[in-house]
Amino acid sequence: MTRAGWLLLAVLGLGGCSVDVAKLTIAAPQPLSPAVLRDATSRGWRDGESCHLWVLGVPFGLPQIDDAMQDALQPVHAVYLRDATVYSVHPTYLLFGWHCYRVRGEAFG
Repeated sequence: MTRAGWLLLAVLGLGGCSVDVAKLTIAAPQPLSPAVLRDATSRGWRDGESCHLWVLGVPFGLPQIDDAMQDALQPVHAVYLRDATVYSVHPTYLLFGWHCYRVRGEAFG
């Protein structure tokens, strides 16, 4: 294989992709009461992530959107996200990579 061919293979192998999965007005890991929605205050914009490794195409677990939401909510003791976007992210490094769900939204609690 030529040097250009190896370079192209390396660039493709170090790639990855990110896809918007959903845009949600309100996202919560548990049902919310009307009082919680009415009385909650903003705790700022937060990001959360849930990732699992794969090697040679074999996954070692699957990421969970609920875990990504908890990762965003827990540090600020919030209970739901408003205007949340869920992403499916797949960084790859030749023979291994990650399957991740990332969530970003305004946290309220």
